[in-house]
Amino acid sequence: MKMITAIVRPKKLQDIQTLLVTENIERYTVEHVMGCGNQWGYAESGKKSAIEINLLEKIKVEIEIPAENVNRLVKKIMKLCRTPRYGDGKIFVINIPECYGM
Repeated sequence: MKMITAIVRPKKLQDIQTLLVTENIERYTVEHVMGCGNQWGYAESGKKSAIEINLLEKIKVEIEIPAENVNRLVKKIMKLCRTPRYGDGKIFVINIPECYGM
């Protein structure tokens, strides 16, 4: 088993969920997270001073799948989520040596 962790823009969550349904993938977890990368956030002006916001909202999707399906699914997620701008996210793949259902 492998775990794909995709950190993406919030507006891409519905696209990923649709993909997972069409791929018959039932084991995944979704979290709201915050982070920064190449886009370095943005600045807001208040009444007295400017405030730099360097943490942006993202969605983290963790998907557990058989190792032989990883490359195909990663390519599909990248195609769905990639834009010409910074901040599209990251995808990590890790081994799961053991997994227990409860």
